[in-house]
Amino acid sequence: VLVGENGSGKTTLLRILNGLLAPAAGRIAFRGLPIAGSGDGAALAAGRAAVRARSVMVHQAPLVFRGTVGQNVGYGLRIRGIPKDETARRVAGSLGEVGLAGFASRRATALSGGETQRVCLARALALEPEVLLLDEPTANVDPDSRSVVERVVRDRARSGVSVVMSTHVMETAYRLCDTLLRLEAGRIVEHEENILPGMVERTDEQFTRFRTVGASRGAAGPLLLCPARQGEFRVAVIPTSELVLSRSPLESSARNRLRGTVTAVERRAGLLSVSVDCGTILKALVTPSAVSEVDIAVGRELVVTFKASAVRLY
Repeated sequence: VLVGENGSGKTTLLRILNGLLAPAAGRIAFRGLPIAGSGDGAALAAGRAAVRARSVMVHQAPLVFRGTVGQNVGYGLRIRGIPKDETARRVAGSLGEVGLAGFASRRATALSGGETQRVCLARALALEPEVLLLDEPTANVDPDSRSVVERVVRDRARSGVSVVMSTHVMETAYRLCDTLLRLEAGRIVEHEENILPGMVERTDEQFTRFRTVGASRGAAGPLLLCPARQGEFRVAVIPTSELVLSRSPLESSARNRLRGTVTAVERRAGLLSVSVDCGTILKALVTPSAVSEVDIAVGRELVVTFKASAVRLY
């Protein structure tokens, strides 16, 4: 998931990945085949053809054609010469996937904004792409449509499709991302938050108990105490600056105290990012003097402390 302010380069990056724009410098490859940069003409042509055949981009303000919803969703299939019965099957399947079953005969230009966005997503899904590029797919849509888009993205990613999407909606970004990339002025900048997948275990009057996924993929990780919130949540977010590292438990009102082992210490713009394996990996941003005072080093056992109020659930 790509996040960043307007003008940070999210849409430009997606268009470059789809071969719609050429980069000013550098090289881009798809499955080892160059699509931009140095390379002989035959290799570049093969790479661009592969991208066209195996990836689809849905723009932030996608175009619908005059005619029915079914004609719109089946457009890409028809121009690729897919037989009519197979086209009909894929159109019906993709419309059902985006929650628009039975819409095939409706006029495409009479749809709401959220419905239009879903039709354009269905048009992309019908092509069964290996790579799905989505530019702000939940912008300016109703909550129901946003939920549908999030579900489709999650389901397609789980099925093996590579999804690269941009969004301004941080709740969507946190809920969907395997990797979150923040762009500023066309460059990737460090993200200063821990994004921990998991699930709500229990909520009482004071705290929500959120069980994270452990360092071993799929294993149960540590339990985090968060401000009480009712509902189902997929991700806990903790700013790296909210974590305090110590050699022994602190005398503090903070409710989250996790023991762990330092796995990495990395320099970052005058500070240090310290990774601690507490059953899940937590990163803390600390000063060089703190590293010296606490004697932080790879392999050292530490206690990670943070307040329940520092944890946000999405």
